[in-house]
Amino acid sequence: MAARVLNVNVGVLGHIDSGKTALARALSTTGSTAAFDRAPQSRARGITLDLGFSCLRTALPPQLGPGPGELQLTLVDCPGHASLIRTIIGGAQIIDLMMLVIDVTKGMQTQSAECLVIGQIACQKMVVVLNKIDLLPEGKRQSAIEKMTKKMQKTLENTKFSGCPIIAVAAKPGGPEAPESENPQGISELIEVLKSQAYLPSRDPSGHFLMAVDHCFSIKGQGTVMTGTILSGSVSLGDNVEIPALKVMDDYSVIGRSLFKKETNIQIFVGLKVKLSTGEDGIIDGGFGQSGKFKIRIPDGLKPDTKMLLTAASKKKSKGGKGDMTKEDESSKNDSAQPVTISLIFKRYVFDTQKKMIQS
Repeated sequence: MAARVLNVNVGVLGHIDSGKTALARALSTTGSTAAFDRAPQSRARGITLDLGFSCLRTALPPQLGPGPGELQLTLVDCPGHASLIRTIIGGAQIIDLMMLVIDVTKGMQTQSAECLVIGQIACQKMVVVLNKIDLLPEGKRQSAIEKMTKKMQKTLENTKFSGCPIIAVAAKPGGPEAPESENPQGISELIEVLKSQAYLPSRDPSGHFLMAVDHCFSIKGQGTVMTGTILSGSVSLGDNVEIPALKVMDDYSVIGRSLFKKETNIQIFVGLKVKLSTGEDGIIDGGFGQSGKFKIRIPDGLKPDTKMLLTAASKKKSKGGKGDMTKEDESSKNDSAQPVTISLIFKRYVFDTQKKMIQS
């Protein structure tokens, strides 16, 4: 009989540059294709832009039941930049336990507080990780850790996480450029704390199978791969799964294409306003897959007529036509197959060294 494997999703949240991705790397034994900032855009900018998934397996702790088994801690590495708050919220929706990562040399910062608020809504348990203790002077290290621990206890005393574990680590001693021979500090102790905080998550397998897609990418020799979070129902190996048209996600979001090239860093356009030819105003929410497609949020919702147009276009696409939305200057090529177009208008001043995109 196969050993039981219990999965617990652990969110890794905190201010930008607090060392979240380094911590996830230090803890993990297995990384997904989206782990540890592998995306070229993340490497180019040096920050986490999307959710990263990795995991470690360890012995099942006593509080989770008798008998042999393993505990799988799936780490959900969330961005820390303020402009990516929607991605952070998306990651928080699927976590059972949260790690709030704090740069011990800086303490609570703006996004740290925002992540704390999100955590109070999204989960019941939290572990505070004081990272980068290697940057503290060795002679004053312990006293500095104790001082920061007391500050965090004070910060949390009026929250649901009052009295939660606080542990000090150095996920990547010496910083990103340090040689890999530098061993992390405090990781084994952190794993034991995570094990002690793990609990049996409530999962509801009833209802139709419904999965929210987090990532869509290609693997050579395998084809298109989609990963995501199961919202209801269950699925087993060998089951048939229906994939609906992706051009209309819901009443408040759509997928666009052909406005950007495949190699374009769509993240620099996130937050810019667009207008649909049907009259709706939208906001670019991020990329979708790796082919230049992108997500658009429609704050006021799609009109019924627009949904009908997009649905009709999707059906034509499935029969071999082009049903995605395209940029405005291509709409004249095939109006019947491409009824909804997107306009993105911005100014960029010649002498602006930052090359900011400005919209009225």
